Amino acid sequence: MVVPVCCVLSLVLSLAALGGLASRAQGQAPEPGRAGSDLLAGALFGGQPELFAGDGRIKMLVLGLQPFGLTESAAEQIGLILEKNLVNTGQFSVVGARQLNKRFEKERPELVDCRAIACGVESGKLLGADKVLVGTIRMDQQVFSLQVRLINTANNLTDYEERIRFTDETLEEDMFKLVNHIGRNSLQIGRVLSTSIRGPVISLGRKHGLKIGDHLVLYKQEQPITSPEGQQVDIQRKNIGIVKVLNVNENTSEALVVHSNEEPQVSHFVKTYLDPARQIELVDATRREIDTGIRLANRIQALELTPIQLADTEKRAWLRRINETQAQQAQWLTWGALGAAGTLAFMYTYDDTDLGRGRLLAAAVFTGYAAMEYLSLRNKVNDLRVEGRTKGYLGWQLRMAPLPGGLEFRLAYNF
Repeated sequence: MVVPVCCVLSLVLSLAALGGLASRAQGQAPEPGRAGSDLLAGALFGGQPELFAGDGRIKMLVLGLQPFGLTESAAEQIGLILEKNLVNTGQFSVVGARQLNKRFEKERPELVDCRAIACGVESGKLLGADKVLVGTIRMDQQVFSLQVRLINTANNLTDYEERIRFTDETLEEDMFKLVNHIGRNSLQIGRVLSTSIRGPVISLGRKHGLKIGDHLVLYKQEQPITSPEGQQVDIQRKNIGIVKVLNVNENTSEALVVHSNEEPQVSHFVKTYLDPARQIELVDATRREIDTGIRLANRIQALELTPIQLADTEKRAWLRRINETQAQQAQWLTWGALGAAGTLAFMYTYDDTDLGRGRLLAAAVFTGYAAMEYLSLRNKVNDLRVEGRTKGYLGWQLRMAPLPGGLEFRLAYNF
C-alpha cells in the first residue's frame, strides 16, 4: 500500500516539530535555529567513541521498526522519534539502527538492517546491550499502530510489551506516554554517592522519576563472569540491602537503610522500578533473599535429615544386636545355674581325693566364669537400651483411644 502524499508531508512536519517533543520529554527548550534532523544527529550519533556510554544507565539497542502499509522512510522517521524520546528520559544509553548498521556493515553484514528478535538479541549481546527494543509499525486508514517489545538479553525474555494507536495529530503525546511506560517498567540503576549516619545519598532523583517513599535495592558487583572462551559476559551481583527514599532532589536522593546485611559504601549500586507493582515485587524478592542469607549465616549447627530408609535400617541393626546380646545373656545364665547346681552337688558328695577335689574346683571355676559373662552381657544390654531410648526406639507412650462408652487410656512401652 502506498502512503498518500498528505501523510508523508504530515510526517515531515512531525519530524520538524521534534524540538518541541524533546522539550516536552526532557523539560528543556531546544536550541533555536536547529532542525529536528540536526538535533537527532547531535544527540544520538555525535562524537562518542563507544556505542554505549559506561555511566551505569541501562544500555538499550533500538532496532528499526518493521513497516506494514507505509514506506521504509516513514517507518524510519517514526523510529528516530522513538529513539529521541528514549534518550531524553535520561534513563537509557541508547544505540539506534543507524549506529548498529554502521558498526556491522563490515564485521557482520548479516546483522545489518536487523529488525527481528533473534538477530536483535544477537546484536545486543555483541554490543553489550542490556535490553533490545523491537517493534512493528502499521497504518490503516490514516491511523498508525505501533507495537514494541523490550527483550532482556540476559535471558531472552520479554520485560515489557505495549501497543499504541495514534494519528499525525497525537504522535507527540502518544509517543511520550509510550516512552514513559517503558521507563517505568525498566530498572532504574544508580550509584551510592556518599554515606553518613543518616543514610546513603544516591544518584537518582526527581529527574529520574523517583519520589519520597520509593524503595530501592542496594547491591554490589563482585567478580566478573566469563564465557568458556575467556570473554567477560556479565558481572556477578549480590543484593545486600533495601533503602527507602526520604528526600528527593533534582538529580540525587537521600535514603534510609531499612533492611541490610552489609553497610552501604560508595562503590555500591541501587536499582528499582518506577512502576509500583514491579517495585514491590523486586523489594519483596530481595527481602526474602537477604533474610534467607542471614539465617544461613547465623545457623550454628547444620540440620541433618536422615532418610527414612536409612533410619529403618539402623533400627533393624539395633534390634538385631540387642536380641543377640539378650540371647547370649540367657544362655550364660543357664550355664551359670547348671554350674552352681553342680558345685552344690559336688560339695554334698565331697570326698577328700584328687578326683573329688578336682570336680569341685572345676564346677566352681565354671560357675564363676559363667557369672562374669552374664554380668558383662547384662551391661551390654543396658547400654543398648540407653542407645535405643536416645534414638527413640524405646520409650513410654500414653495413648488415648475413643470408645463407645468413653475414652480408653493405654500405657505402652515402645520397643
